[in-house]
Parts: sequence; structure tokens; C-alpha cells
Amino acid sequence: MYPKNYHGKASKKSPGKKAQTTEPSKAEDGAVSDTAVVVSPGDGKSFEAAVLIREKTEDKGIHAEYVWISEHYTNYKIVRQSLSTWNKKPFDVMTIELGDSSKKDIYFDISRYYGHF
Repeated sequence: MYPKNYHGKASKKSPGKKAQTTEPSKAEDGAVSDTAVVVSPGDGKSFEAAVLIREKTEDKGIHAEYVWISEHYTNYKIVRQSLSTWNKKPFDVMTIELGDSSKKDIYFDISRYYGHF
């Protein structure tokens, strides 16, 4: 279900460094491919700057969250995933632990796919 490197072991980017943003490729039905996560310009550091995942189902949306994390961080592990509400919108808050043992919360706006199976 999740990318093979969802613990950050296969990526070559340094911790905290953002991947270069490009427009994603879309399938004929308009769905975004697993290799090109569509996100807003948000960096995920807060509810206000949450990463917007533009998927249509929960399976694809959650997968996209893990892909986004693996593209932006290395040497990490997922510590917790929690559901929060802010401004009447649902958010996933993913807590990761980096190689130096520090923890970081990453905010994802899941309003486009939350509750869609």
C-alpha cells in the first residue's frame, strides 16, 4: 500500500530539503499517478501551510502522503498519524522522527479525499 521507501531509506535528499516541484502527470480519468503527488505550495509545517493532497480516495490520498514525505525527508520513521480538524476541515498530522532523534509534525489537508473510498 505504501511506497517501499516510506521509512526514508531509499531517498538521496537531505533532511528537510524540498524536492523540486513539477506539475504532475494525470491519467485519462484525471487521477494523479502515484509517482507525481499533486500538492499545494504548502510546506506542511502548520495547518495554515498544510500540504494539499489532490486525490479522490482515501487509499490514494494516504499513499500520496507517504510519497510526499519520502520525497522531502531521508532517514526518518513514521511515529504517529492522527486525524485533526481545523477551520471545519479534516487534516492528517504525521509525526516523523528524523535520524538525529528530533521529531517533526507534517500537516496534510485531506479534505479532498477524506471519507471517499
